[in-house]
Amino acid sequence: MSARSETSLMFAVRPLVVCKYVGQLLLVLSVLVAVPLVASLALGVSESDIRFGVLILILLGLSGLFSRLPAPRQVQWNEALGVTALAFVIAPLIMTYALATSGIGGIDAWFEAVSGTTTTGLSTLGRIEGRSSLFLFTRAWMQWYGGLGIAVLSVALVMRHHANTRRFLESSGEEAIAASATVHARRIFAVYVLITLAGILAIWAAQGDFFVATIHALAAVSTGGFSSFDDSLAGMSLAARAVVIVFAVFGAISLPLYYGTHREGLKVLARDAEVRALIFAILATAGGLILLLHALDALSWDLALGHGLLLGASAQSTAGFSDLDVGALNPASKLVLIFSMFVGGCSGSTAGGVKLVRILILLRLIQLTLRRSAAPARAVMPLTLNGEPLDSDTISNALLLLGLWVLVIAASWLPFLFYGYDPLDSLFEVVSATGTVGLSTGITASSLDTALKLVLGVDMLFGRVEVIALLVVLYPPTWLGRRRNIK
Repeated sequence: MSARSETSLMFAVRPLVVCKYVGQLLLVLSVLVAVPLVASLALGVSESDIRFGVLILILLGLSGLFSRLPAPRQVQWNEALGVTALAFVIAPLIMTYALATSGIGGIDAWFEAVSGTTTTGLSTLGRIEGRSSLFLFTRAWMQWYGGLGIAVLSVALVMRHHANTRRFLESSGEEAIAASATVHARRIFAVYVLITLAGILAIWAAQGDFFVATIHALAAVSTGGFSSFDDSLAGMSLAARAVVIVFAVFGAISLPLYYGTHREGLKVLARDAEVRALIFAILATAGGLILLLHALDALSWDLALGHGLLLGASAQSTAGFSDLDVGALNPASKLVLIFSMFVGGCSGSTAGGVKLVRILILLRLIQLTLRRSAAPARAVMPLTLNGEPLDSDTISNALLLLGLWVLVIAASWLPFLFYGYDPLDSLFEVVSATGTVGLSTGITASSLDTALKLVLGVDMLFGRVEVIALLVVLYPPTWLGRRRNIK
């Protein structure tokens, strides 16, 4: 965070400014809700038609009211973070009302909606295959737009060319590399759509079912993990499983990099440190799992190879797909998956976790400390990544985020221990929720205590907005204190 951003945090947010931009997010949400409405009309689910229609009318009404408010010359950093976080709080609340038509209780409908919009994939529901096609599509659709981010969609589709759009883009974890934030957002939106369409066609060719292909492509590219089968990818052909995981890995790579490939080719991906780290992490995780599944779970080498590769790529990309019972894995395999889920994918991607870039910064910092211990006192050794120097703000932010993640996970783990759950399995569940992964040892179920469902739901929100944005919303001085004039 820059000194200018820190200065802006000295002022409380201006409610009218927050309402102004929340109104634009609500307009985008109304369009997103219209997609399952069209699906509902096509499938003839009358009760859902009414609910989706009511939601759209409310969203359009509030959007029209808020969007008339004057725009400020400059949006404060805490205002941008607050709007981004509120988008992921409001969207699940809206979709809770829509999902409740499927015979799901209030807390379970909210949990499902949070899991969808945060691209986590955890579910308290038992059987999925008996659910309606509309329900399955709506869940996958929530993951798809949650993967790109509602704020990014707003910048791409409705926000005008304005200096404030860059701040909203950055508050979503994007670094605008184009001259205009709107241009940057539209580029990654186009990339996202093209990868999704390619995923649908590829999975359809491998599985032979267009609806199944659509559901899994939406969930794979968003690294969401919702499946239309009770046993996740185990219900699909081997070829289809491979294709789904490949597109999940595509989603875990920074989306702006894809735009650069049309000019410079695949070398743009090959020379990126995060992409190389992602491939290494997938192979290391998969290799460890293969050995452990063979040695401790007595799986044959071919079965261990197949399950290890799929589960390793799924955990590292934070997609959360699986083709075996994760709860039955040996403790060592669960520890490997916990670390993988904690780290996650690349920045600027749809993946969760703390992001590989922060782990790379930490490793470079350790490496630099060791090198300096053997270097002359006046030696100049800058810290670099991808050939670019890292400033002190970037380094401190990375370390801060790592520390906050550990604190959130520790604080969320304690309630599960208090309720008597197995320490390793409960830690697995908490890391899976905070990393927005979705793999589960079986703890997440309809029988789970309401308080623990709320804990996991909040973890998913913390993970999706990377902790700080939600903390800004919960921080009292954000709302109470002196304010700048709206102009």
